[in-house]
Amino acid sequence: MEKEAGSKDAVTGNQIDGGVTSLDVAHALLRADRYAFNLQHEDGHWCGEFATGAFPTAEYVFFSQACGIDISEDAAAFRKHVLSLQLPNGSWSLAPDHPGDVSMSAEAYLALRLLDLTPESKELQLARSFILGAGGIAKVRVLTRIFFAQFGLVPWDAVPQIPAELMLLPAKSPFSIYSIWVAARLSVVPLLIIRHHEPVYALPNGTSHSNDFLDELWLDPKTKTAPYGKPYMELLKKYDSLGLIFKAVDHLMYAFKRFRNTPLRYLARKKIVKWMLERQNADGSWFGYVTGYQFAMQALLLEGFTTEDAPIRRGLSTMQSWMWEDQDGKRIQLSNSPVWDTAMMVKALCSEGAYRNDERVNRAASWLKSHQLFGPRTDLAQYISHLPDGGFSFEYDNPWYPDVDDSAAVALSLLDQDPDAFEKYPLIRVTEFCLAMQNADGGWSAFDRDSDPVWLHKSPFNDMDNLCDPSTADVTGRVLELCGLVIQHANAAAGRPPPDLIAKARWAASRAIPLLASQQEADGSWWGRWGVNYVFGTCNAIGGLALFAQMERNGSITAMIKRGAAFLARVQHVDGGWGESYATYDIPPAPPGSGPSLPSPTAWAILGLLAAGTACDDRTVSSGIHWLLREQTLGDGKGGLTWMERPHTGVGFPRKLYIGYKMYQNYFPMLALRRYMSVAAAQEVEDGRQILQD
Repeated sequence: MEKEAGSKDAVTGNQIDGGVTSLDVAHALLRADRYAFNLQHEDGHWCGEFATGAFPTAEYVFFSQACGIDISEDAAAFRKHVLSLQLPNGSWSLAPDHPGDVSMSAEAYLALRLLDLTPESKELQLARSFILGAGGIAKVRVLTRIFFAQFGLVPWDAVPQIPAELMLLPAKSPFSIYSIWVAARLSVVPLLIIRHHEPVYALPNGTSHSNDFLDELWLDPKTKTAPYGKPYMELLKKYDSLGLIFKAVDHLMYAFKRFRNTPLRYLARKKIVKWMLERQNADGSWFGYVTGYQFAMQALLLEGFTTEDAPIRRGLSTMQSWMWEDQDGKRIQLSNSPVWDTAMMVKALCSEGAYRNDERVNRAASWLKSHQLFGPRTDLAQYISHLPDGGFSFEYDNPWYPDVDDSAAVALSLLDQDPDAFEKYPLIRVTEFCLAMQNADGGWSAFDRDSDPVWLHKSPFNDMDNLCDPSTADVTGRVLELCGLVIQHANAAAGRPPPDLIAKARWAASRAIPLLASQQEADGSWWGRWGVNYVFGTCNAIGGLALFAQMERNGSITAMIKRGAAFLARVQHVDGGWGESYATYDIPPAPPGSGPSLPSPTAWAILGLLAAGTACDDRTVSSGIHWLLREQTLGDGKGGLTWMERPHTGVGFPRKLYIGYKMYQNYFPMLALRRYMSVAAAQEVEDGRQILQD
């Protein structure tokens, strides 16, 4: 149910009278601030759980089984976590409140079998019924097939070919590993080794290239056929020439598989090993996410390393720090988000001038600056000439992979914490990095530059739509906001950016604004790539455009912002909040804005409306603030209160991976309430001035 467009009185249902007082908001902020500071680490940073469902833990169990690592001491805790995520119909899903998924369910099933749950258990009987009803193992994704092939549960012929010789192609070649975006690359490179060796590891019933350990999950366990990709006839009917070429090449590579032990393959394998060893982080981890991390160790073991060799020993040791344990059991996180969480929390605390001189926030800012990345040793430098350094990565230790979104978020938070920061080296360098990462179309991607080879989508290996990193409205809006602040500070008495940085920001903005105009939907919204969904994209786009609306002459930017704000008002729920379901990414999609009200989307919408110039006493804004005040119910026992958010509101890959950033429910509502307080105070001053003039 939605409000009618443009109406200030359309919010009904729960009693909402618009009577938000500054005292109520101040008390809510005080409780939220206390909760936030209680979560701060001693060195100043924040890091919430990075939740992505059962599959990272399941895959850690597979990795341990393959490498002979004894996890029996933690088996009960791992089992408890996996079972805590099982749905009533026996399945496992991509995220809370998402329908069951056959790949997630098959992976959880195998993990539970390895964690000593019997097929006769009620939980696995239910799971088996769901998996068979969805088509069985033959219907799982490519990544799941790779895990299962390593135990002989599916034939390696059911996995697309990826030849190791790809590693020998020049970095700027259209078929090089650098043509695919970083998140895919970091799995693909070690998989080149794994796919070469096609290992088959032991299960509790022994080692076999046709293991019957999961025969109960096949519709026909005698044949175990699992075709992948679209059939030739379907590709012909659709005149899909590129798809036909990929399929033919894949079949050709199978035909020549017996010739894989060539001198060229040997050189490729040596280069892959060298590449992976170079990219092992100082703490022993790899790549910043656990799937690629585990694949890297597995590939090195296949190439002759042992668990006693320093790279593997350090990698195994550090992996334990990625674990998370609470009342729901023990699990491994897919990644960790300390830079992102710390940047967003500093912004939430320092926005509108609050806590700028607080020692705890100063420690957080110092922690962020200590994680700025300098030097040429990055993947980006392999294919982008003269790229400035000074960016930030997402994780504790991932110096090879600075990214745009984290870098822009840190820049904006440092500026909130220190208004004079544009005179200082860290902010100048990170801004230079962000501007240099602008794509040819004028927008920004999260991790890469000009990484949009659409033809790769036709690859049979790409069943997760995760090989490209195109310009998106949410990242473009964030960097455009940074550009606007650079330009705004051009005439500041203090904290003035260097003249060349101001010129670069003007040029970047002149290219980014048309990109946002082209990506605005007919209903006024922007699609959200990294947050669910249109409310997130629209909030970021408006935030980026807002400063430029004050500078324009023809009103076109203002018109874009008004359409975006009208969209946000239209999709507000009757309870005063906002929220969207994962189904807004489906094909065909659910209507934008449809889904239960949640803290993060409600905060995003309020931030977007305020940035668009919507008044604080507008019913749309005040009812949203009321919703946040009502829903602040989760206490920490230390005087702090926060919000509860069950569904995931972050996105890894639309339709394939959703992320529960467990601090989103803290810092985004804080930021919205603090922005509301500031705008309300300014509005009161203006109202008083008008009264005096009258």
